[in-house]
Amino acid sequence: MRYKTHLATTLAITLPVMDSAQALTMSGVALLAVGAVFPDIDEPNSYIGRRLKGVSGGVKGLFGHRGLTHSLVGLIAISYLFYIIAQWLSFPVELIQWFSLGYLAHLIEDSFSKKGIAWLQPFSKKSFQSGFKIIYYSTGGLAEQVIFFVSLVAILYHLTQLRLDDLSFVYLNRLAHNLF
Repeated sequence: MRYKTHLATTLAITLPVMDSAQALTMSGVALLAVGAVFPDIDEPNSYIGRRLKGVSGGVKGLFGHRGLTHSLVGLIAISYLFYIIAQWLSFPVELIQWFSLGYLAHLIEDSFSKKGIAWLQPFSKKSFQSGFKIIYYSTGGLAEQVIFFVSLVAILYHLTQLRLDDLSFVYLNRLAHNLF
């Protein structure tokens, strides 16, 4: 799945959750978005990989694409590491939950790809495809484009339901720019 589809799908699902929890903040949405693309740190040609080339190449060399970063162990390890760093830097650690939710959403989204993901790495390399090989998408294919469009419609609908003080127009402009 392309990064734009990961962002759109994750936001479409989680904006209502954040809003209902009265936790809709720009910093929370930003960390959610980082979490939504972070598992692809294992691919140097990905959105995040191109921005962290040395790190991305090292992670891919150690674990391969859709390796440890695309597993529950990776999710827990990275989230815990970020939690420790947040505490050390006196950063609001409750924001790490949004990063972790974005990361988990990425894994769920990738589990619907044609190949699925190996949720239990490094303990098992057996891939699981959540759509049981009936419901799936291929990266860049028509199904992914439909998912992206439906997600955008859901985001736009939810944004029309927000009060104007919930998000700034500057943030909405940046979000729209990144998605298109």
